[in-house]
Amino acid sequence: MDEESLEAAIQTYNSQLEQVEMALGAGRDPAQRSDLMQLQEDLKQLIELTESSLVAVKKSKLLATLDTGAASSSPAGVPGQDSNPESSAQDEEYAAFKEAIAGLGTDEEPPGNNNERETDDKNETKCSEGEEESEREEEEEEEELSGMKVKAPYYSSWGTLEYHNAMIVGTEELEDGSAGVRVLYLYPTHKSLKPCPFFLDDKCRFKENCRFSHGQVVSVEELQPFQEPDLSTLGVGSACLAKHSDGIWYPARITDVDSGYYTVKFDSLLLKEAVVEGDSVIPPLRSEDAAESDESDEDNVDDSGYAKGVPENGEWTPACSSSFGGWEAHTRGIGSKLLLQMGYEFGKGLGKNSEGRVEPVQAVVLPRGKSLDQCAEVLQKKKQGKLDPGKSRKCRAKGNSSGQSGGRKPPRNVFDFLNEKLRGKSSGDKAGGMAVPERNSKEIYHASKSTKKALSVSLFQTTEKIEQTQRDIRGIQQALARNIGRHSIAAAQLEEKLADAHKQLGQLQAQEARLQREQKKADTHKKMTEF
Repeated sequence: MDEESLEAAIQTYNSQLEQVEMALGAGRDPAQRSDLMQLQEDLKQLIELTESSLVAVKKSKLLATLDTGAASSSPAGVPGQDSNPESSAQDEEYAAFKEAIAGLGTDEEPPGNNNERETDDKNETKCSEGEEESEREEEEEEEELSGMKVKAPYYSSWGTLEYHNAMIVGTEELEDGSAGVRVLYLYPTHKSLKPCPFFLDDKCRFKENCRFSHGQVVSVEELQPFQEPDLSTLGVGSACLAKHSDGIWYPARITDVDSGYYTVKFDSLLLKEAVVEGDSVIPPLRSEDAAESDESDEDNVDDSGYAKGVPENGEWTPACSSSFGGWEAHTRGIGSKLLLQMGYEFGKGLGKNSEGRVEPVQAVVLPRGKSLDQCAEVLQKKKQGKLDPGKSRKCRAKGNSSGQSGGRKPPRNVFDFLNEKLRGKSSGDKAGGMAVPERNSKEIYHASKSTKKALSVSLFQTTEKIEQTQRDIRGIQQALARNIGRHSIAAAQLEEKLADAHKQLGQLQAQEARLQREQKKADTHKKMTEF
């Protein structure tokens, strides 16, 4: 387009822009207003582009005019240069224009700036190389640690510290900035310790809300060397950890060992007896000897740090010992840590100037069903060394009533006579001159009620034993089916156990039938003797 058409287009666009602005000022519908604003922006951009095109056309015309003037000038025209001052002015203007164009086209900088830039580039290169080396070293270290087996600490939900065999899956930094590693436990004893099957492939959709373990971050300083499980210590009757079908290791006890196969019975009654291989059995995390020694140590420790109960008879003397925080042997010791952070010094009193109490406050468990006033009264009387007069009066009243009841016979009626005749008991003396104390109808009724209750309890216990024996028989039959044709010794032992279980089941069923007959006889007797 030529210069005139561009100028005409610019005028047209400006007039359209004025119309759009007038329409915006008139306050149109909001839906139309957004369209008008968009049209206004488009017109402004179009005007700017047209103006830049017009400038470029004028510039090209000026350059063409200057080139034509320079070509038409000749050496013969130099003497007449003074007579034509306009051509010389154009030449000077053309030279200045070329210099300006050259200055805009080249972005040259001073030599000093170039040197500084080169130095900066070298420093940046060195820094990037150093960072790459450090990252490479960290990656190599992580690759070396990944897959290494160690013993890592684990705090159970009740606060006990246990060391489990684990495998490192990566390195991470702890909250305090110290070095740490993420470990997965090899023998999970809880569902929360069982490794997530999708975690290592980074395909778990639940992330932190997953019910399985994504590893636990522990400090490098808390790690211990890995120890292979020693199966030589396991034998018949030994406690162990056995792997169940759900992938979790439960406490169990070995009942039989045959050619590398272990028959284990889980401590939980919900789990059935199972036969597992050697790689599914490990010794317990804490041996029985260590547990017994811990219990003996706990028995020897002064239990002043624990709560003491107050007996109902008031035989309690408040005593306090200087043993501080004895309960923290079974916890993480958060109480002592908080006291230390608040400035407490062991052995000194509480308070800013250590003028407070030194002995810890001892917990007291009060008797059940007693109000605080009664408990305070009992403690006060015990402290003063007085006996409870109400109790002695109660004992004396009880003795007098028993003496009176023994000396005076209760009145008899026709129902007592009928009950004694039907039960086959006489009210007279027995052979040998021994007088039998007479019992009224109420005492006889209570005796039959207690007998019936005892029969019901015995029958219930026998039924429970029968059900347990039947479950044992089913478990033995399943184990026998698995071992037939493979382990002759184990099969023989299982057959012997099955025969004993059937014999015990027969005895229990006979006992159940006898108890049912006695219970039925008691019910019939009650109906006949009570009116």
